[in-house]
Amino acid sequence: GSTEAETPADEDLTEKTFITVGTGTVDKNGEDVISKGRVLLFSLSALDKKSALGASQRVELSLTYEKDIFHGPVTTLSCLSTEGKHRLVIGAGADVNVEQWGNEKLLQVGFFRATMQVLDIKLMKNFLILSDAYDSLHFLVWRESDKSLTLLAKDYDPIPVHAAGLMSRGGSLVLVCHDDRQNLQFFQYAPGDAGARGGNKLVCRADFHLGTQTSSLDNHSCQSSLLINSATPSSALAALKQQDTFFGRSDDDQRLAIHFGTIDGGLSTVIPLSEPVYWRLTALQTVMVNAMEGGCALSQQAWRLYRRSFRRGGCRNNTRKKNVIDGDLVLSYADLAIADQEDLASAIGSTVQLILDNLLELKCASMLI
Repeated sequence: GSTEAETPADEDLTEKTFITVGTGTVDKNGEDVISKGRVLLFSLSALDKKSALGASQRVELSLTYEKDIFHGPVTTLSCLSTEGKHRLVIGAGADVNVEQWGNEKLLQVGFFRATMQVLDIKLMKNFLILSDAYDSLHFLVWRESDKSLTLLAKDYDPIPVHAAGLMSRGGSLVLVCHDDRQNLQFFQYAPGDAGARGGNKLVCRADFHLGTQTSSLDNHSCQSSLLINSATPSSALAALKQQDTFFGRSDDDQRLAIHFGTIDGGLSTVIPLSEPVYWRLTALQTVMVNAMEGGCALSQQAWRLYRRSFRRGGCRNNTRKKNVIDGDLVLSYADLAIADQEDLASAIGSTVQLILDNLLELKCASMLI
């Protein structure tokens, strides 16, 4: 939605830095009274006018402005930057407000009402991925022309979301959802797809049972093995671009992956793959599941199947999408004996060298630099 109130004069925020803090307060009368929140804006001002290059600089933090939020406690704060303007996106209760700084105060210029509880908001350009604690994902767009938040599509299955994120490869964008059943689901906004209900529904492209919980999905750029293994990445990049003018322009050179920590102390990554590599590793995963003995005689393939919620199992289609490679399984290919590697490679019509090259790129793309 959008508000019809007159927009205040914009201030030049490029020379002014704010730190925003969201709070939640509970009334002294207890849970019978709805909780509220506040947004605090702290401005930063440098104490040292001049400092040497690379030296630390002292800054002063001062409270500039505070605003009461009556929808509920503030659960998420984000900065929306479009067309040179910076606005604050506030998630509180079931409401998402877009606030603009001007005339020394915050004024609401746009809003959107979710279903239950706004858990988190991820931004990419002027697109917003809103995760509802009880109602899955919403895909929104901010339109600068009429200053409005518009719902493009959503997932209609009532899934309790614990974390949400996004992945991309070239011009393709995928929304990732982690739910209370320790699953990962991958959605795509595809208005032309038959299952999109005319473009109003996010299409589930893949699902995967993670087997553990996480609370945040963060992004990192995938790097090539030619740069990861170089002692001087900047000069190596310049040399590669000189030899190949198209280096860095392909979809595989423009990949955005996600990484996350788990409650059991692990660190995991999810990486988008090109179609040839995906089908090669899918065939390798299939023959490894059938040919190799699993731990404790358990099925690795069955462990990674999507877990449905017993409480809301009837809301989702019974077909599992799968379409996710188990990295723990395929990376164990490099630890096998050479004879076993050759047998598995010949079973899928490939070579050991090609499979190891794909696994090396997979390992390098998962590194956090």
